[in-house]
Amino acid sequence: MWMIIGIFFLMLLIGVPVAFGVGISSMLYLALNGKDLVILTQRIFAGGDSFTLMAIPLFIFAGEIMNACGVTKRIVGFANELVGFIPGGLAHVNILASMLFAGVSGSTSADVASIGGMLIGSMDEAGFDRDYATAVTAASATIGSIIPPSILMVLYSSITGISVGKLFMAGVIPGILVGVSQMIYAFIKAKKNPAKYDGDVKVKFDFKRMVKSFINALPALVMPLIIIGGILSGVFTATEAGAIAGAYGLIIGIFVYKEFTFEGAIKTVLSAARTSGMTMLIVASTTAFGYCLAIEKFPEQVSALLTGISTNPNVLMLLMIIAMCIIGMFMDTTSAAIIMVPIFYPIAAIDGIHFGMVMVLTFILGGITPPVGVTLYIATAVAKIKFTNLLKEMWPFILLFIAVMFAVAYCPAICLTIPNMLA
Repeated sequence: MWMIIGIFFLMLLIGVPVAFGVGISSMLYLALNGKDLVILTQRIFAGGDSFTLMAIPLFIFAGEIMNACGVTKRIVGFANELVGFIPGGLAHVNILASMLFAGVSGSTSADVASIGGMLIGSMDEAGFDRDYATAVTAASATIGSIIPPSILMVLYSSITGISVGKLFMAGVIPGILVGVSQMIYAFIKAKKNPAKYDGDVKVKFDFKRMVKSFINALPALVMPLIIIGGILSGVFTATEAGAIAGAYGLIIGIFVYKEFTFEGAIKTVLSAARTSGMTMLIVASTTAFGYCLAIEKFPEQVSALLTGISTNPNVLMLLMIIAMCIIGMFMDTTSAAIIMVPIFYPIAAIDGIHFGMVMVLTFILGGITPPVGVTLYIATAVAKIKFTNLLKEMWPFILLFIAVMFAVAYCPAICLTIPNMLA
C-alpha cells in the first residue's frame, strides 16, 4: 500500500491529473493483489451514485447562474458603499464582497475567479500594488468554502453522515473571523504605506446610496437565507436546496435583474457541467482509492501510528492538522477531503461538527500554500502576475488564516455555538 501511495504522489509531481492518478494507483493495487479489476469500475460508479453528492453540481450551477446574471457586480457595489470609505478602501471591498459572495457560490475557486476578475483590475487602476490586490483576492476567496453553503461541507457530510445544516452553521463565525482579520491587516497596511496599499480613489459614505445599493443586491443576499433556512427547518434536504438555489437564480436573472440571455444560459450550463464533471470524477475515483486503503486497514495503521506518539487529544489534533496540511499542499481540497476524512474521522476524539470545521479550514489552507495551491494559480491567471510575486504578499494572509484555524481547533465554541443553539 505504501508503494501505491508513493506512485500516486509521483504521478502528482509529474503533472498527472488527480482523478487519473488516483484511478491508476487503485488499478495497480488491485492488479498486484490479484483482484478482479471490475471492482474498480464498481467502486467508481458507487462513488458518484449518491443523492447527497448531487448537491455539488446543483450548487455549482446556482453559483454560475448568479454570477452570469450580474450578482457579482451588485454585491461589489454594495460592499463598496458599506466599507469603501475606510482606509484600505477597495481592499476592504474585496474582502467583504468575498464574504457576501460566499453565500452564493460555496466555492473558493468560483470566488477568486469572479471577484478577482472584477476587483484586481479596479484596485490596480486605483493605485494599489497589483501583487497585493491579487493576494487580497486569493486570501479572501478562502471564505467561499467556509461561510455557507460550502461544497466541502457537503462532501464531509456525505462521507460521515453529519448534518449538513449544522455544518453550514458551524462555518459562520470562523468565516467572519477570517474576513475581519484580513480587513484589520488591510487597514494597518493602508495606514503604514498609503501609496501602495490605500489607493487614490475613495468613495464618501452616503447613507442613501448605501441603502439603494443594498436594495439592488438584496435578491442575491437573500439566497443563502433561503438555503440555510430551508435545510434547518427540514423543508428540504441539501440536495433539494441546490436545486431550489438554481431555480431561484434563474428567476433572479430572468425576471429581476433581466441580464440572463440565451447565450449566457448556454455558457452557464457548459461552465457548470465542466466544473461539476471534474469535481465528480475526482469524487468517484477517490472512492475507489479509499476502498483500497480500507482493504489494507490503512486508517487503523495511521491511528496506531498517531496514538503511539501520544494519546493526548490536543497533541493528536496537532498531529492530524500537520498531516492534513501536508496532504493539502499537494492535492486539491476535494481529493484531500475524500481520502483523509475516512482515515482521520474515526481517530478524532472530538465532536464530528467541530472536527469537520477543522478539516475544512485545513484543506482550504492547502489551497493557498505552495507547491500546488490551486487558489493561488487561479489568482495569478486572472491577474496575469508571477507566482513568486504573489507569494511575497500572501504570507501574512496565510499566517492570519493559520491563527484562525488553530483558534477553531482548540476553542470549539467558535464553531459549535450556533449549531448548539439550533439543536
